[in-house]
Amino acid sequence: MLSTVTAMNTRLPRCAATLVVAVALAATACGADRTPPPVAAAAAPAPTIAPERAVDAPITPSTTAGETTTTTAVPVDPYETFVANIVEEVEFLDAFVEPDGEPARFEFAITNPTYFGNPLGLMVTDRSDDGRWLKVQIPVRPNGTEAWIRAEDAEVTSHRFRARVDLTERAVTVWDGPDMVVETVAVIGKPTTPTPLGRFFVNDLIEKWDTSAYGPYILSLSGFSEAMDTFAGGIPVIAIHGTNRPELMGGAHSNGCIRIPNDVIRVLADTVPIGTPVEIVAS
Repeated sequence: MLSTVTAMNTRLPRCAATLVVAVALAATACGADRTPPPVAAAAAPAPTIAPERAVDAPITPSTTAGETTTTTAVPVDPYETFVANIVEEVEFLDAFVEPDGEPARFEFAITNPTYFGNPLGLMVTDRSDDGRWLKVQIPVRPNGTEAWIRAEDAEVTSHRFRARVDLTERAVTVWDGPDMVVETVAVIGKPTTPTPLGRFFVNDLIEKWDTSAYGPYILSLSGFSEAMDTFAGGIPVIAIHGTNRPELMGGAHSNGCIRIPNDVIRVLADTVPIGTPVEIVAS
């Protein structure tokens, strides 16, 4: 996990307006464990980067207004994911239970930029028929929470990246459209603090350093540990990150995060955009 003190040592800028929620967002469900068994890591191929592009055509609605879903709306391109990039003028995001409905209430405010100083981007799962509202997954508990936001508060882009974490195989695979970008062995949550199942998305990128317990980068996800209420004084956020214990690859040793080799997390940090869907399954 990433404690409040550790978070303050990151090399990314942060916004003063997010100080109120700093404690809430400062922990990731990771943590070091000293149980051995060494497994060799798979080599990472060179990164394949697909540029984001603006979306003018409306997203095909997949559900009715107010209905909760965790299935991404299906666009013309089956590999395409839409991302709501919250405009700079919006510092605290307004979200609603349904279009023109009651405000949605969460345990902490959704800020832009994020706690780590990055622009806020959310995975889009639906759009209203009139195009005025977007349904997005919100990075709050419970996992998979969705709400509606005003389309005018976001610029919608798309990309073709997606990731799958297989807890049974202890492997992470990332694709750009039909093309595999990365396939690697991983460390998953131990039995007492398992990695949660579900469909999440990459919502933040935090730069660290090679000898950090998290390796050089952390890809924060929109999911949270379901075994812990708090960690190190904050909310236990799940992430994919590097490691300073490569000999543990292939084991179940973390507090819920997914650890991968440092050379692979560097590829992903340079490749996958905010809003990349991450499906965590047990095959």
